[in-house]
Formats: sequence, structure tokens, C-alpha cells
Amino acid sequence: MSIAGKAAPAQHLTSDMVLVHKVFRRELRLLAQLIAGVQLGDSHRASALAAHYGELATALRHHHQAEQDLLLRKLSDRAPLDPAVERQLAQWRREHAALMSELEALLPMWVESTDAELRAVVADILTELAATVADHLDAIETAVLPAVDRHFSPGEWLALGLRAASWIPINRMAWMLGAMLEDATPEERKNLMSRVPAPARLLYRMVGQEQYVREMRALRGGLTPA
Repeated sequence: MSIAGKAAPAQHLTSDMVLVHKVFRRELRLLAQLIAGVQLGDSHRASALAAHYGELATALRHHHQAEQDLLLRKLSDRAPLDPAVERQLAQWRREHAALMSELEALLPMWVESTDAELRAVVADILTELAATVADHLDAIETAVLPAVDRHFSPGEWLALGLRAASWIPINRMAWMLGAMLEDATPEERKNLMSRVPAPARLLYRMVGQEQYVREMRALRGGLTPA
């Protein structure tokens, strides 16, 4: 169920969060399709996809926690949300947690066996997770992010973003940047790269971008995002 309808256009201040949302929408949807295509006995492929899920799940949990602790609580003092929206966001977070718990119980068994029936169950749960995550993110973009531009200063938003991203391992920073840039509009790309320190921008362009492309090409095989 969606309470948001079509997501509102990104504002300048929150365009970085919109790009993170694009990563979750794209990667969870693609991962369900990739797992559905794994052949019996291909444990190497199953293991690689399970590891990708693990990285996405860690990122999603941190994103939800930062959303609650750093964004919604601060915003509640300045522009309280409709209580019905708050309840629905909380319900979605509970649904996400339950679905991820199911996946984390089933994925090791599937990696070991590559059983076709178990693979189908895992793909179905991932499809459901992708849909409910998309609904949640649509609602955030419609009901929450426009208020950020009215009630947060650029400095406050930058500090919040740095805290929210502090969990990302240094060796995965380039991957996250590449993932955020993959579906970025020219304006979103410009806004994001303007916040990246110059040495990191240079390193990404020299090394990180190609590493991201190679990694995702190997992970996705012949499947390309729609």
C-alpha cells in the first residue's frame, strides 16, 4: 500500500538522499530477478548475490536508523508529520525488518543447496521487500523531504548526512558513490559531486568509477536496469 502516490520532485538540499533511495529501489528489485535466475549447483553465483544482499541490508538498516534518529526526531520539533504518516512509516519499517529476518534465515540454506524451490521463496520475499521499501521511500520523498528544505540549513543537512554515512567502510565508499551516480540526473550528479572532497572526486574518476562498473557488470551478468 502506498500513501504517497507519485514522489515529489527532489529539492536541491535533499537530492543526495533521493539518490540513496534510487540505489535501494534499483538494487533490491534487480537482486530479486538475479536470484531467480541462478542455476542449480551454481553456489559461487548464489554466494556473490547473498553477499550483495547482505551489504544492501546493512545499508538499509543504517538508513532507517538515521532516518528516525537524525531526521524525523529533529524535524518533529520544527514541522511535525501527520500522525497517520508516522504510523505508516513505522509499520513499513517493521515489515522491512521482518522480511529481512526471513531472508537472513533462508539465504545461507539456499547458498549451500541452490535448491530451486528455496530460490523461488527467496526471490519472492525479496520482491516483496523491494515493493514495501519503494512505498516507504516514496512517502519519505513526498511527506518529509520537502519540509527539510524549509526547516533545515545547508550546514545542518550536511552534518546529518555525514553522521548518517559514517558507518560505510572506507573501502566501499567508491562503490556507494558509483551506485548513487548510476541513475543520477545531471543536476543530481552536480549536486552530489560538489559535496565530495576534491581528492576523493579525482580518485573516483581515476579508479573508483571503473571498479564500480566492473563489479556491477560481474554481479548482474547480462541483466541491465530497466
